[in-house]
Amino acid sequence: MEENALAKQVADDLKGIIAASVNCIREGNFLTAHEYLNQALSLTELIEYHAGSAMVLHNLANLYAIKGDNIEALKTAALALEKAQISPLDEPPYQKLMHSLYLIVQKEGVDHIKNKNYPQALHSFEASLPYAPQEKRTWLEKQIAILRRM
Repeated sequence: MEENALAKQVADDLKGIIAASVNCIREGNFLTAHEYLNQALSLTELIEYHAGSAMVLHNLANLYAIKGDNIEALKTAALALEKAQISPLDEPPYQKLMHSLYLIVQKEGVDHIKNKNYPQALHSFEASLPYAPQEKRTWLEKQIAILRRM
């Protein structure tokens, strides 16, 4: 098979798998959607198609967020951004998703403090720290230090 024909076939297969995952999400079948996205990610990683991996990880991060697992969504969005940075993709959508998820996880930490759930607050702040903008790191580190002493 010619290289261009193979690339087109892989791209078509990838589009089909992602479309199937989107349909599953619309139907509320998150487990099957997750399986489709993992299948797509395996395919893109196997052929080292970084742009494809970034797109799949972006969708997977959104799926985690829909399911309410914002920390996993943040980690996955960060991986999507890493893949986007080593591909010809436009980075801002990936940066925006990661930043939005960072803010959500940080807000969860603040909400946990308000509810006096300090272990969960610590968990949220520790999870968001690696993705925090430089100007927010000192504040987060102080919050983590305080929570560790409690």
